[in-house]
Amino acid sequence: MRKIAVILFLMIFSLSVMGGGEDKKLFSLFPVPLKTAVLRVKLNVGYAEPLTIELRNLIGRKLQGKTFPVGSDEIAFNDMDTYPNGLYVIIAKDAFGKIVESTKFIIDK
Repeated sequence: MRKIAVILFLMIFSLSVMGGGEDKKLFSLFPVPLKTAVLRVKLNVGYAEPLTIELRNLIGRKLQGKTFPVGSDEIAFNDMDTYPNGLYVIIAKDAFGKIVESTKFIIDK
């Protein structure tokens, strides 16, 4: 039984190593959890197409939307202190409206 457990462990470990770990995220948010009035979104990798970033609440209602200007790698969502504490979603869409990445964050004033 111990041999089987060791073999399973080695198989799982080798799969995680061969997988290369986590993929690099397209964008990152800061500060998280949000305690200020400004949420910054920074592009981590170059993206050839225009990206639209949307701020949505958990029921899916769009609260704000911005597009990365050409040559810029950071945008800011202002007036975040007007939203109540809770969980929110940031969605990145390409020029065709296809969601390319999303992430959650918390507002905790």
